[in-house]
Amino acid sequence: MEWNFLYRIDHLNERGEERNLKGLIFTESDDKPTAAQLQTALQEGGYPVQIEDADNLVFLDPNPDDPMRITIVKFTNEEEPIRDGALMKLAEQFRK
Repeated sequence: MEWNFLYRIDHLNERGEERNLKGLIFTESDDKPTAAQLQTALQEGGYPVQIEDADNLVFLDPNPDDPMRITIVKFTNEEEPIRDGALMKLAEQFRK
């Protein structure tokens, strides 16, 4: 199953420095990816992270020069419909 996820990177040495990024992971089953699977995906993406909180999907790069915390914010898959209220209203205008 293909899973899209949104994650936030907080640079802990720089106050207010954060970024929201998107990621993609494939799993063998229909279950959401585990913390270990996400850790592997993040490591393959160049983030040498360790699991800080598996239940809340929080990862930590303990590099003393530039520590960062990565938090998985949202999951979606191709089978889940994406509901965007503004887009739906716009589409309704074209149907009239």
